[in-house]
Amino acid sequence: MAPRWLDFKENMSDYARYHAHPGNRACHAVGIPLIMLAVVRWTQWPGFPFVPGAAAVLPLYYYWDAGLALAMTAVILAMAALVPHLSSAAVWGSFILGWVFQFVGHAVFEKKSPAFTRNLVHLLVGPLWILRETTGIGRGSAR
Repeated sequence: MAPRWLDFKENMSDYARYHAHPGNRACHAVGIPLIMLAVVRWTQWPGFPFVPGAAAVLPLYYYWDAGLALAMTAVILAMAALVPHLSSAAVWGSFILGWVFQFVGHAVFEKKSPAFTRNLVHLLVGPLWILRETTGIGRGSAR
């Protein structure tokens, strides 16, 4: 039996309990990609700009849900192609603005602390949850 933190359905259900309000979900739909953009930029390797260190999470994503992971692979690759053209200030601004959206969503709409304050795995779950919510991919995951 896999460790509990690897249970995809449990993680997604738990994450959803912290993101029930439509306003919070909208804030996250904007904030999480902005944060991801910065993380992708900061983890790009010299000589391998299209394979950022952020892609290291993809094997876990493929374990959880292959369809979502494939879509996330495309998102990460698209971000990796875009971010070298952004200034350092734009990348930092993206990161800060992304977190502002996250905390506004929780403070103003959800009135709950962010899920990652209870379970750090939610930092990895969030991007997949937003991708699933915005695309509908992975709704029937078995794990």
